[in-house]
Amino acid sequence: MSSMTWKRLFQVSGVLVAVFIVSTLSIVLFVQTAERSRISHGMEMLTPAPVGIILGASILKDGTPSDALMDRLQVGVDLYNAGKIQDLLVTGDDGQLRSNETAVMKRVLLEKGIPEEHILLDPHGYRTYESCKRAAEVYQIKDAIIITQQFHLPRALYLCTRKGIQSQGISADLHTYINIRRFTVREWLASALAWWETAIKAPKPPVVYP
Repeated sequence: MSSMTWKRLFQVSGVLVAVFIVSTLSIVLFVQTAERSRISHGMEMLTPAPVGIILGASILKDGTPSDALMDRLQVGVDLYNAGKIQDLLVTGDDGQLRSNETAVMKRVLLEKGIPEEHILLDPHGYRTYESCKRAAEVYQIKDAIIITQQFHLPRALYLCTRKGIQSQGISADLHTYINIRRFTVREWLASALAWWETAIKAPKPPVVYP
């Protein structure tokens, strides 16, 4: 192959890579900004909704919630006590992937005084996509306040809105988180996947064991 041909191939490859990068960044920016106006940093501006959806997060080795998850739970409790929501849906891992997030979440809510009849449990919300999909299709939720950290809210609102849930979001940033930069970078990558799964090809449902 001549040097001219190689040069041409490198040029074409460079253009394709540039197009891919620009397209991906545009998609990420779209997902990150599509529902940003629905985010509240305080409960005063929230319209009351039937359900608050608390998205799962990691559990520590001693069985207690991580700082991020505890903050989500506390904000959920505050919303309930303020009359902004009637029920709380806790959604996350049931232990099939890592740890039993939903059992811990329910326990903490009970300890904080939320009546058991106002706690809904979704033990198969292994990803944000599945949590939003199941909230709409399994629990028939049509109007909700999404409770999670600021870095996670744009994608969570994007997914829940596209599953037919009229969604508002409230930031649960009650602490400064050690790994916030890593979480943020991961969110941007996950945003591209969120667009693909809602606009191009929905993922296969996870295998759920009884």
